[in-house]
Amino acid sequence: MMSQPENGIKVFSFDVDGTLVSQSFADAVWLRGIPEAYAAKECLSFERAFEYVKGEYDKISEHRIEWYRLDYWLQKFGLEITRDELFTRYKGEVKIYEDVQTVLEVLKEAGYELIISSNAATEFVEFQTRPILEFFSHVFSATSDFEEVKKSNNFYAQVCDILDVEPQAVVHIGDHWVFDFLNPREIGITAYFLDRARTEQTKGEKDEQFVVNTLGAILVDYNLEAT
Repeated sequence: MMSQPENGIKVFSFDVDGTLVSQSFADAVWLRGIPEAYAAKECLSFERAFEYVKGEYDKISEHRIEWYRLDYWLQKFGLEITRDELFTRYKGEVKIYEDVQTVLEVLKEAGYELIISSNAATEFVEFQTRPILEFFSHVFSATSDFEEVKKSNNFYAQVCDILDVEPQAVVHIGDHWVFDFLNPREIGITAYFLDRARTEQTKGEKDEQFVVNTLGAILVDYNLEAT
């Protein structure tokens, strides 16, 4: 039987791209798959198709919900390729970071509830995390579930309401300084900024102790060890 944590923390929340998985799959779908399909449809070179497709992405921008919706772009470009076909074509690009499995196993065994909190659309999240999805009780997508384009304070507040926990009982880990670190902290969530690339962009910040280079680093703060 799992032990119940005694430190007041009940939930560990994880971002996806850059945290659990690399960006390679998403990049392959958006920046290779769609331009290639458009090039074939319009009899263009890949370079010309890429320039056009990227230009259309930029017109919409990440501040509009359509930017995140694959089906919107397939329809906009008049492409016959389906989402499932694109995902299957690039499934080899899904790369779960080496430290993920162990950290999830340790946290689960220690009695914590694990969730996913992502900007990415649900279909992207679930496809990329299939091998580890069993560890998570909930998958929350800001864009799919709450019609928000970014993980705002309100996003995290809604997640806490759904889980019926206080923000102080949640730890979130992600690789975006604003959406994964500053925003959840503003409502009382303990947040860690995951800097896998070791950019040192946060060196000297007053919260530098919450900047980690691997997921495994958070286990130390909660007196947990990988077996």
